[in-house]
Amino acid sequence: MKRNFTSTVAGASILITAVGLIGKGLGLVREIVFANFFGLNAQYDLYLVGAVLPLTINSIILYLSQNYFIPNYNRIKINEPDNSKRFTNSTFWLFSILSIVFSLVLFSLSKFIIKFYLQPSSYSTFESTLEVFRIFLITIPLNTSFSVLAAYLQAEYEFKLPAYSQLFLNVSIIFIVIIFSTKTGIYTIPYGYVIGSLLQLIFLLIKVKDRIKLNLFEFIKSKNSFSIINYSLVITILIESISQIYLLADRYFFDSVPQGGIAALNYASNIFLLPITIISVALSTAIFPKLSHSISSNNKEDLENKLSSFYSINLYLFVPISLILFFYGDLIIRILFQRGEFNFSATIMTFDVLKFYALSLIFYSTYAVINKLIYSANLVRHLLIITIVGSIIKVILNFALVGKYQQAGLAISSVISYVFFFLCGTILISHNLKLKIKKFFSEFLFNIVNGMLSYLICGILVNNYISKNYFINSFFKLILFIIIYVANSIIINQNAVNLFRNVIFNRRSKEVKAI
Repeated sequence: MKRNFTSTVAGASILITAVGLIGKGLGLVREIVFANFFGLNAQYDLYLVGAVLPLTINSIILYLSQNYFIPNYNRIKINEPDNSKRFTNSTFWLFSILSIVFSLVLFSLSKFIIKFYLQPSSYSTFESTLEVFRIFLITIPLNTSFSVLAAYLQAEYEFKLPAYSQLFLNVSIIFIVIIFSTKTGIYTIPYGYVIGSLLQLIFLLIKVKDRIKLNLFEFIKSKNSFSIINYSLVITILIESISQIYLLADRYFFDSVPQGGIAALNYASNIFLLPITIISVALSTAIFPKLSHSISSNNKEDLENKLSSFYSINLYLFVPISLILFFYGDLIIRILFQRGEFNFSATIMTFDVLKFYALSLIFYSTYAVINKLIYSANLVRHLLIITIVGSIIKVILNFALVGKYQQAGLAISSVISYVFFFLCGTILISHNLKLKIKKFFSEFLFNIVNGMLSYLICGILVNNYISKNYFINSFFKLILFIIIYVANSIIINQNAVNLFRNVIFNRRSKEVKAI
């Protein structure tokens, strides 16, 4: 029987990456629009403070829906197939109802929450931030319902619809900001989020209506509707909540950094996260149901094959990206953002932060899948401990570093905690699942050597033969670096290149099946 290409990890990764490129391309356009209209001004800093908690909660809910729903749905589908539809219906309505209640609680506490961040600020500053916060609260129930439906489709290896639906969000924000920013200023951003969240939910509701029956009455009358609130769910909520403390912890130091410091941190973080949200999310989203199934089926060989192939591809892609952000990040920032309100000094401030983020990109991107593997192996108690300790490290280092290094200190604390998560997660899966991790370190070392050699070669060639203009010089260095890096890997027939070649030509080899 011929398999649907998008139901394989390789095919799904390609699809999600392709749609992700479009989506993140739109997200990049969104950030360019923000930079043009708002730059690093005080109003944009205030928007970031008002938006941080609702957006953080939305991220928590998105990952919670995946990390709780998919493993449990797979277990129920294998062991109690007749209950899988009931589980889906119960999860959807329970999550949706609780999110509405939670949003109302946050609304009632909104003044207290904003005062926590802006105690010394003026009345007008406080009111503006409060209004942004309250508008964003509307997105929480919308995002919750969307996240559960997306997790259900991913568990069924249907990756296209969730990927397509997320395009609505950025399109709405860009449109609203461009058309209405002169009239409503910074408030256009939260209004755009609300409209986009509503549209993506409606899209999925229409697409799943023939697949699952979302019956609120059945949920209410069922005696077992709340049985999904169990130990695993509570621990997962704690893990996802604590793991998102970073933005909250950074925004707390709003008054400890110069004007534009928080905005520079945000722009640098967005560039840092761009390849992760396109590549790592595609890989982790596609591979998560497969990892979960391999563990549920106790197929260790298949699990090791998938993990080994992931290491090869992930390191092959992220080592050069890390070097590009570290050495050529200022060029990228100038091309993307330096116009309108975003001037050259803003570029320098943002690049100073981005260089630190780049140091952790390899480890953070790898941990994206290790985290999924830990959930699939039901090692949530261990993950909770790791998450708590890592978050404590982040907060302590924030206080220790912000005074001397300002916004760069906030970035350094994140880098150290990301490396901590990677090391602890790797040790955990190696010990408990008896999986070999030597593949990671050998691939890491090889790609680092290739990357540094490529950087040195292109630096020598460009400095001697290309224009002395800094912008032109940097641009040609960047292009030549990529060419040399890829050429080296093709010449030595690197494993990652073979994996990509097999996927592109859809060859049914052992490597393709492994990914």
